[in-house]
Amino acid sequence: MESLQTRETRAYLFLTSLVICGLACSVITASKVVDVGVSLPFSTIVFSIFTYPIVDCICELWGKRIARQTLWLGLFSQFLVMMIIQLSIIIPATDFWHLQTEYQAVLAASGTVVLASLAAFTISQILDIAVYQRIKEISHGRWLWLRSNISIYLGQTLDSFIFIMIVFHDSDKKFTILWGAVCVKMVLSLLMTPVIYLIVITTNRYLGNNTLAFRDEKI
Repeated sequence: MESLQTRETRAYLFLTSLVICGLACSVITASKVVDVGVSLPFSTIVFSIFTYPIVDCICELWGKRIARQTLWLGLFSQFLVMMIIQLSIIIPATDFWHLQTEYQAVLAASGTVVLASLAAFTISQILDIAVYQRIKEISHGRWLWLRSNISIYLGQTLDSFIFIMIVFHDSDKKFTILWGAVCVKMVLSLLMTPVIYLIVITTNRYLGNNTLAFRDEKI
């Protein structure tokens, strides 16, 4: 139990918890298409704030192996959350509770949505982490803003393409939704850049500058 009190463990658990929260929420909110000037799944906003930027922070601080560990933990948690929700829908409701239809309509996610989300995030995050680490090595740890934005742009564009082409494949608005999702992700990625710097710098100082931040070790 003593090891759980270390600063590094607390920092890693906090950042990984944000990723898990984002993934869990994204599946529940994925089927709702919102209008913010362009049309896009609400989960796009969740992803752009809580997943890709935070995974990049973890990659910067501890390397790609730890970032991939977060990826697998997040995916397992996402799958577990969906299984629990589906179980709560399947188990018969008591006689005096009359909200089963509404409950199911809001929380039920089709198998297509779940599989599309898992596939899109897994493939795109593997690309994101690989690109991020490669640019870090080439730039010798400089230009955090560049590697973060390029890796997020590529990863999130691939994520949106895979998810939307699967979930909305029979919709004549799928390319409109894809365009809206990509545009918003690009804007949010740019806006999250100062937040990434803040998280990385603050965490690095909290850990006594004993991380891989702004270095190019091939971990």
